[in-house]
Amino acid sequence: MGKLDGTVALITGGAKGSGRSHAITLAREGADIALVDNCVADVPGQNYPGGSEEELQHTRKLVTDAGRRCITIVADVRSADEMVDAAQRSIDELGKIDHLVSSAGIILQFGKLADISPEQWRTVIDTNLTGVYNVCRAVLPHMVERRTGNIVITSSTAGRAAYPNISDYGASKWAVIGLMKTLAVEYGEYGIRANCVAPTNINSGDLPSMNNNPEAYKLFCPDIENPTREQMIERMKFMHTLDVPGVDWQDVSNAYLYLLSNDARMVTGEVLHVSAGLTANNIA
Repeated sequence: MGKLDGTVALITGGAKGSGRSHAITLAREGADIALVDNCVADVPGQNYPGGSEEELQHTRKLVTDAGRRCITIVADVRSADEMVDAAQRSIDELGKIDHLVSSAGIILQFGKLADISPEQWRTVIDTNLTGVYNVCRAVLPHMVERRTGNIVITSSTAGRAAYPNISDYGASKWAVIGLMKTLAVEYGEYGIRANCVAPTNINSGDLPSMNNNPEAYKLFCPDIENPTREQMIERMKFMHTLDVPGVDWQDVSNAYLYLLSNDARMVTGEVLHVSAGLTANNIA
């Protein structure tokens, strides 16, 4: 028996990366999955490719290979209407929504606050913060009606401490924690829990990602001309008390699984750090 047998999870940002890992992990534990991604590979200012429709369908195959039902929905979290439609389609085709995994997120060009354009600011905040509001707003009436539901939102260690050159991203990740805590207070009486997972850098192997692209190498190694991935990894190791450059997608998915399962039935309004010790020196 799986920890999520008979349940349905809606996952945003499900085409690849962390979203794909979450989908496979929850499916293995018995959940049917609704995958949502905007499938826009090239966002202006993004240093790594976004998910594609082909990748979204591949994630769907991995879920169905695990023996679970899966639907795919191409929709943008920045659109309130599209999120309402995505939630309704999930209910119509899979019967209900027990879990919301709000995993969609983006990071664009690095720079100090005054160097970040208004257009970039809006894109990051609209995706990472307003997108979370949109999808939560879309699923909450259904969860309230059923008097049960779990919401887990991806924050970041950048939402727990100030990191230079990503003020837009950091602001969004701090803000979703406040949104989550308010959800937990407002909707606890309906049996709805809300929590955040705050990962540190995530290892993506050789795949281009938020932490694996030439601009990210420069961010971690500003004193090196044309730094390599290997040089960045060495710098990242010093950030973590466990002496690793980052955590794996599965490490983060395991945290999601815990918070969505009955193992965490009395956990709400909390932030679970998957930081390899990065946050150990934070003020309690």
